[in-house]
Amino acid sequence: MLDYLFGRINKILERLRAAERLFLFLDFDGTLTSIVSHPEEARLSDEMKGLLLDLKKNGKILLAILSGRSLNDIRRRVGLRGIYYVGNHGLEIFQPKQGRESLVPNKMIDALGGIRDRLHHQFRNIEGVFIEDKGYVLAVHYRNVDPRCVPPILMGVKGEIKNSMAPLCLGLGKYVFEVRPKSVVNKGIAVLALLDRADQGGTLPIYIGDDQTDEDAFRALRRKGITVLVGLPRLSSARYYVEDPSEVFQFLKIIQKEVRS
Repeated sequence: MLDYLFGRINKILERLRAAERLFLFLDFDGTLTSIVSHPEEARLSDEMKGLLLDLKKNGKILLAILSGRSLNDIRRRVGLRGIYYVGNHGLEIFQPKQGRESLVPNKMIDALGGIRDRLHHQFRNIEGVFIEDKGYVLAVHYRNVDPRCVPPILMGVKGEIKNSMAPLCLGLGKYVFEVRPKSVVNKGIAVLALLDRADQGGTLPIYIGDDQTDEDAFRALRRKGITVLVGLPRLSSARYYVEDPSEVFQFLKIIQKEVRS
């Protein structure tokens, strides 16, 4: 059962104060920003960016931004240097000192490009569908599609995956179907890898996210740190929840105050 984070804030403050260092893992869409009808319109507010910059400057905090977006896209939208980035749900990682790391063979891009072109043709008469090429992942957004057209879209995506010679699988998110390389990599695996590389003892991981893809990270960190779902309570592996990105901002302000004291 999820607990409302601010209803357990004293317990959480105790853990923050006892930690030698914090590793903040933050999802982007729906967590740092509100969900928008068109993904390309998502923007980080000046207030949130300023807060993240201040947290990043504190020597007691490590900061990672995770997203289903491509690595290039999420780095451009956040625009902070010296922090960790995870793109395409863990398939791409950027570390401040080591640079970029990809876990997908380049030949996969060619296979996804062919599927992208065929889906564009197949869905050309469906109003509102948006096919996003994220390099290592193909995302078919249907938030603005007539609900009656969603089953044919899903069938088309599944058909391409089934007929492909490349090892692909279907990924599900908020109003999006994804064509993804078959891989054991997910946000949970990525988070544990970053934590393992950075942890020198006494590090408390804090993960905040809103999507189904964040559940892998919630499960991975449930016994290690603080896990927070953004949105109304639902079946989740997170320990706490906040209602929306504005409450994420409030929680990060509390963290900011605690690490200063």
